[in-house]
Amino acid sequence: MTFSARPVVFRNRDGLRLFGMLHLPESGRKRDAAILILSPGIKSRIAPHRLYVKMADRFTRLGFPVFRFDYAGLGDSEGEVSERYVADFYGSIQRGRYVNDVKAAMDWMEAGTGIRRFILAGLCGGAITGLLAGSRDQRIDSVAGLGIPVILDGTDIDYYDHVSSGQLGRLREKYLGKLLDPKSWIRLVTLQTDYRLLAKSLFRPFLQLFRSDAEADGTMTHSPAAKSPENGNFNRLFPSSFFSMVSSGRRILLVFSEKDRLYWEFDEKFRKPFRSRLEEYRGSVDIHVTKDANHIFSFPEWQEDMMERVCEWLEVNYP
Repeated sequence: MTFSARPVVFRNRDGLRLFGMLHLPESGRKRDAAILILSPGIKSRIAPHRLYVKMADRFTRLGFPVFRFDYAGLGDSEGEVSERYVADFYGSIQRGRYVNDVKAAMDWMEAGTGIRRFILAGLCGGAITGLLAGSRDQRIDSVAGLGIPVILDGTDIDYYDHVSSGQLGRLREKYLGKLLDPKSWIRLVTLQTDYRLLAKSLFRPFLQLFRSDAEADGTMTHSPAAKSPENGNFNRLFPSSFFSMVSSGRRILLVFSEKDRLYWEFDEKFRKPFRSRLEEYRGSVDIHVTKDANHIFSFPEWQEDMMERVCEWLEVNYP
């Protein structure tokens, strides 16, 4: 199959010019749904290691029109980012900062190509933007999210208080593996170590053991509010948006990296607490974990595993 790619300029709903690349299949089978690849956090439409360029190439070869663009204030697009700290900027994305830019991109695609069905794909911030947009616009038929965050970032949130058990376990293995490393001891005594994380990761198993014993003999109880995942840094928009999509018959594919803290957070803060509701929609939700991969799928074999799974999912759901 042959395909073309050309630069595109369109305006968002605030009148700012947004820049992107449109990839179109020129021969062979052409699908009636388009894929929008949404920028990951503060990165541009290219993504780390040119991941989005590679994804666009693969998806176009399957016959899908693909559009990837820069949000307002990022990459080549007009606009400014006013947040002083990256954490606050991330938090605004996790609350839907760029949903209207996604809607503007779909408006432009619909006017120019006549396509009214969209698949939203993206890494991290792109994934959560796609999910939030999907809950607000019925033109979005499905979401393929890579490393989707279920938490909120911000300078007003102390990450130390909300570290997942999975990440603490990983840190504990890391620290214990460096017990005989002189450089690690030098960092420890020269105040270059995060002592709070060190202590929490090493002593967490003992605290959990004490808590289990206390709960067993009735000396410790938890209120329902204390157990709720919606306390702390959990993004309350996540479950409402997620179930809004699947309850209306639309599909979600989530791909995680095995060594990514976002996978552990998803498992502990969403999948386990909402297990019974997820079971109701198991036909609409697919979850895949790329073994050993990091958050940005740095190695070619990790990228290939992820893209193979996404392409399989596309072929099954868009025959």
